[in-house]
Amino acid sequence: MLIRTTVLSIGAAVMLAGTAHAQAVGVGTGPNASLTNRIGSAIAKVIADGAGLNTRAVPHTSNSQHAPLVERGTLAFGVSSSGDIVDAFAGKGAFVGHKISSDWVIASRMAALPVGTLVRKDSPYRKLTDMKGKKFACGFTAQKTVLSILNAYLGNAGMKAADLNCVNVPNTTAGTAQFLKGNVDGTPSSLGGSRLRSAAAKVNGIRILKMNNTPEGVRAMQAAYPGSYLTKLSPKVIGVEGETWTMAFDMVLMTSTKTSADVVYNSVKALHGGKAGLIKIWGGFRGFKQSAMAVQMDGVAIHPGALKFYKEVGIKVAK
Repeated sequence: MLIRTTVLSIGAAVMLAGTAHAQAVGVGTGPNASLTNRIGSAIAKVIADGAGLNTRAVPHTSNSQHAPLVERGTLAFGVSSSGDIVDAFAGKGAFVGHKISSDWVIASRMAALPVGTLVRKDSPYRKLTDMKGKKFACGFTAQKTVLSILNAYLGNAGMKAADLNCVNVPNTTAGTAQFLKGNVDGTPSSLGGSRLRSAAAKVNGIRILKMNNTPEGVRAMQAAYPGSYLTKLSPKVIGVEGETWTMAFDMVLMTSTKTSADVVYNSVKALHGGKAGLIKIWGGFRGFKQSAMAVQMDGVAIHPGALKFYKEVGIKVAK
């Protein structure tokens, strides 16, 4: 995929937020080739095209790694999940020992990200409880957010990690690689179209496991991953067989009180008018609703530059 934004190495990412168009504006993302990196690359391109800012996606081993850089204003923006945001302010999960301060604020809600468990189409597995004792990608030492997501899957199914035959991997990329090699029977995965198409082509078809759509199952899932919810997948999604509910959460563009109001204002304005450009890079942005950009989360402020734009165009702040 060719995009105009430049993906920098972490060592090269010294990006201070400012108002000068020549100044680099970084968007922190997950690892190279991850879905959050693709989301961040789309955001960076649309901001670059629409606001004239020198915007670049900056990959990190885990999404939690760029949050402190955004908080300090070293990176202008970062792509974070609603669950990560809750954990960051509570000092939990991937943020144990480095609780985020109130300088970390919201720029815009972007889109919902569905996630689930992949198995082979020719396997007998239909739901996670079918996988007790089976080889499953676990650990996620370099991507602790995914460990929280896995715990949400398990809670939804009334299971614990000990119920699986865990094969430890550092991240979802490694988990998918083990799945494609046949070393694990199931793996957590984002449910983006290109990743599903690639996996399905290599293993002669995939299936997405169904999650438990009951009040008890939803409560257990949300206890492990705050801000998550169940979504019903379209029958057109690769790997869907019959009615399939799976986990999803919002992806949010975060910024800092130290990032200038002009940069944030012009960036959210570009995103508001750039939905077509976002979709060109990631089809999931079809779910990007401009009217829902001004999301309010408990205890998390919205940047004044973003609020200024939302008020100008009549977007109301919603929880």
